[in-house]
Amino acid sequence: MNQSGSFLRLRDIHVGRRGAPRPQLDCFSLTMAPGEAVVLLGEAGCGKEALMRALSGVPLRGDEIGGTLQFGETEPERAGRRLSQLRVAYLTGPRACPLYPNASVLSQLVRILSTRLDAPRSSARAELELVLGRMPAAPTLTELDKRPAKLDAATIAWGLFATAFAQTPDLLLADHPLTGIEPVKMRAFVDVLKSEQKRQGFMLLYAAMGTEVPALLGGRMIVMRRGRVVEEGPLSRLSGAQAHAYTRMLLRDRAPLASETPRTAGRGEPVLQIYDLELPSTRHKSAARPRDRLTFELRRGAALALVGEDGSGRHALARRIIGLERVRSGRVVLDAVDIGILSETMLTRLRRRVAYITGDDHALDPRMTIADTVSEPLRAHLGLPRDIISGYREAALKRVGLASLPGTRPVATLSPFDKRRLQVARAIVTAPLLAVLDEPLSGLDAFAQSVMRDLLRVFRAEEGPALLLITSDFSVARSLAETAFVFKDGAIVERGPIAEMMSAPKDISTRTLVDAVRMPETPSGGLS
Repeated sequence: MNQSGSFLRLRDIHVGRRGAPRPQLDCFSLTMAPGEAVVLLGEAGCGKEALMRALSGVPLRGDEIGGTLQFGETEPERAGRRLSQLRVAYLTGPRACPLYPNASVLSQLVRILSTRLDAPRSSARAELELVLGRMPAAPTLTELDKRPAKLDAATIAWGLFATAFAQTPDLLLADHPLTGIEPVKMRAFVDVLKSEQKRQGFMLLYAAMGTEVPALLGGRMIVMRRGRVVEEGPLSRLSGAQAHAYTRMLLRDRAPLASETPRTAGRGEPVLQIYDLELPSTRHKSAARPRDRLTFELRRGAALALVGEDGSGRHALARRIIGLERVRSGRVVLDAVDIGILSETMLTRLRRRVAYITGDDHALDPRMTIADTVSEPLRAHLGLPRDIISGYREAALKRVGLASLPGTRPVATLSPFDKRRLQVARAIVTAPLLAVLDEPLSGLDAFAQSVMRDLLRVFRAEEGPALLLITSDFSVARSLAETAFVFKDGAIVERGPIAEMMSAPKDISTRTLVDAVRMPETPSGGLS
């Protein structure tokens, strides 16, 4: 059992790398009480990851760790090693968890838990089943007994959460465990995390990408940048006008939903026209129902969001719109051309006018260089001279903030944020009529999301394409589009201006999606 009253004190924690010009974490001090939650917020490389390594007792080769840790009334011990009296559980997300692809998730989690508890695997399996049983919406052991590729991120995350809780820790290190999880499911995970913390009384140190989780968890928030603490306090205070400029920048796109001022939709010529298109069904074949049909148009400069959870039908519709799947009933007219009558060769040529920006960091060829990635569509599709291509490429890279990187650098060496910006640069040079944005902010920290929002807004304003945004996050839809279709089980359950859906959703599915991203408010109107 957790030792009641056993505080944890960190003093002057320092983490550096041999040969590095500056430390990754410098002079970090913190005192935590049992049952307390502390959230770390900042961009990638701000020091969160270094602190997690120092506390987990499993540093990377080359880490130079200084400072002391003290648990309760025991003698202070040097940071970077496991404390003899402190039980620490490490919780990471499904994207970062190093699961083997050829073994079932269940077998790997049981092995991890068996090692951590120093218990037989049969006992570890029984303990895991017990924890899963008290978590609403969690999968069963049978559902986890599949290879990672056969399970979605949320299912794997439930298993990781249960494995961490089953260790009955004194300190839970949550290292971005909900990255890539949809907002509706994220709220369910946070509810379970709070419930287990209340039940077990462990201290929680949570490294967050954005402010969604801090707003739901409550407690203290520590804003970090370049290895140092910028400021700390409750989110309600840090979201005020007196907060540090860096903090305000991280929080600026997380204002209360009702405060958003709707923008005017584009008024250019129609880029995309849909006539009586039969929506693809995602329901079980035995569920007989008439197919829904869709008619609408998207003009140049306008932005439409397709909002819904995974499997709701958003991607199936988008694939038919851009010709990746054939339309069986209805018509899709792109740039005044009916794509249903085109040959595959002609359709490929037309599709060159469509840009695709995705949250999948494997979308770009990792073997290509930065320069070739941006130049390739100009060279392959337009056959422009080398000097003209170079001018377009350098201008696009400058606009997205990548001009300082060498053009010969391989894509595989870039961070997820740089890969996302490189996709925008590639889209800029193609001057597309239509841009499909598929979860463009997924997996990015608060700083990177803020920059990407600005880049996409400027891209829309200056290049003037129509935008088709695919997202499960209404806050992303609000920031990048004006109108939305809400999907559920292959049907559009609500459509119209996003501002109206935010203030008065009509369908229960819309209300669920809106509530999942609605920030709690204090009586004074700030974020809690």
